Amino acid sequence: MESRRFLPNNDQISVIAATIILTFSLAGFISFPEQEIRFTLLNIYVTLTLNAQFVIMVVASILAASGSDWLIRNHPLWNHKNTLEHWVTPLLSALVLGFLITRFEGSLYSWISFFLGASLLMGILVAEYITVSPSDLRYPIAVTLLLAISFLLFLIFSILIRMLSFRLLFTLPSIFFATLLVSLRSLRLRQPKGWSFSEAILISTLTTQIAAALHYWPISPLSFGLALFGIAYALFLLVNQLKSNPILKISIVEPLSLLIIAWILAYWFK
Repeated sequence: MESRRFLPNNDQISVIAATIILTFSLAGFISFPEQEIRFTLLNIYVTLTLNAQFVIMVVASILAASGSDWLIRNHPLWNHKNTLEHWVTPLLSALVLGFLITRFEGSLYSWISFFLGASLLMGILVAEYITVSPSDLRYPIAVTLLLAISFLLFLIFSILIRMLSFRLLFTLPSIFFATLLVSLRSLRLRQPKGWSFSEAILISTLTTQIAAALHYWPISPLSFGLALFGIAYALFLLVNQLKSNPILKISIVEPLSLLIIAWILAYWFK
């Protein structure tokens, strides 16, 4: 009975997931004329296109974050602290899911993304609920699951950014923001006593610099995503291990090995 006490309410999970999925399903029925927003930024002429798909993605991301907030506040051990940290992974998952559904709209991949995304989102919400209580026996499993999903979402996000052929002006802020979110949440999961803002900004800055260097290279979206995933995850591992073991020669082995493997794969799929 004690372990069941810390499981989320099934009705809440179902309502949150159903609301988000219903929002995405509206993408095929709701449409309005595209609106172009034009402005000048640092002497660069910028045009933003606002359409129904973009609006639905934003609404779904907000619903995912607010749904996670609602779920966490019903945890028996919630200590009335800020729930912001529990918004990150659900928000990013809804954003990536929206990209996939709208990108492959009407195809088999869209339906696969639709149903797998719903299952993934429910798993994320359950894991976020469990992490409220570090003493829960399932806490290490939940942390591992959230870390794996967070960096998988980052990989998919990076691939999609490349596929959409954004200008460098939009690519770099998108990569920086996504890396910052994933790094902050991941470091928080490993070091729950405080936020590692400086380390997360450093990881985001270095990853964004790699993205800038690769932007005009004739490589595939998969290679682009693997290269960024490799540097971001390797830096996260390095920072996390240096916090627990400050000896650089020991801490660098695993991150360097992962970076080499990721970049070899990136070169292979170029």
